[in-house]
Amino acid sequence: MSMPQTASRITVRLPEPLREGRGDVITMNAASLGDIIAKLDLGDDRDELFNFAVNGDLVLHGENDVALKDGDEVEIVVAFAGG
Repeated sequence: MSMPQTASRITVRLPEPLREGRGDVITMNAASLGDIIAKLDLGDDRDELFNFAVNGDLVLHGENDVALKDGDEVEIVVAFAGG
């Protein structure tokens, strides 16, 4: 039986479009990357507009299920399409 995840103190680096009066770095309590996505109300726009890195490692799939631990750093970056 797995233990429920508890929220950890996470540092989040925000790109300009998400700052909305906040600084470029904020801290929040979150147990998963999905918690951060929900708290920042990224919802359906996430797949189109933003990518995520946790402690410098780009998350390519399953963002909502990525567990976070105390002291982790999440960076949200604007996704660019190239051609």
